[in-house]
Amino acid sequence: MDIVIIDGLSFALPLFIMAIGGIYCEKSGVTMLAVEGLQGFGAFIGAFVAVAIAGNFAGDSPAPFYIAMVMAAVGGSLFALIHAMLCLKFKANQVISGVVVNILAMALTAYLTKLFNRVVFGATSDKFVLTVSSRITIPGISKIPVLGAVFTNLYPFELVIVVVAFVAWFVMYKTRFGMHLRACGDNPHAVDAAGRQVGQIRLAAIMICGAL
Repeated sequence: MDIVIIDGLSFALPLFIMAIGGIYCEKSGVTMLAVEGLQGFGAFIGAFVAVAIAGNFAGDSPAPFYIAMVMAAVGGSLFALIHAMLCLKFKANQVISGVVVNILAMALTAYLTKLFNRVVFGATSDKFVLTVSSRITIPGISKIPVLGAVFTNLYPFELVIVVVAFVAWFVMYKTRFGMHLRACGDNPHAVDAAGRQVGQIRLAAIMICGAL
């Protein structure tokens, strides 16, 4: 049972934070079907950065891991601009745009991985070779039967995701920006009448989705 919980969280939490990103888009009035493509491109950027900078740190240093996480979020956010351009500027069908971004991400990352391995690292592999992140266990609470498994052998990214998820909830429901974002989905004309740029708010929502 403990193993199911421990491994289940490591697979479920990334999907959870992706879903929150999708909610940001949907609440702003933009249909987002490209979350898998954004995740894939973000993972590509993060993996490339991790491999590129790993030699500058000691073997047990967590720095490359956290730098890669930040760059993965940046990469996903920038790649989301394709969806923003198609939907907001060119008024393309949002469902079709999402499918296109997914397909583009899958093809582009496969091509760029081979290209970067050959040009940058002098390898012929179609994958980036990464080490596995260390795990942590929270003392005391991890000893509780069943529930303690949630706090046992955690990957650091799991804790980061929980914190980011709380921040995302707070921004969505407890800030003026979040109120304007939700209003863009419910009544964009009211937002426009209030002097806010609906397009800019939706652009921000798409980029936040890409980062998440």
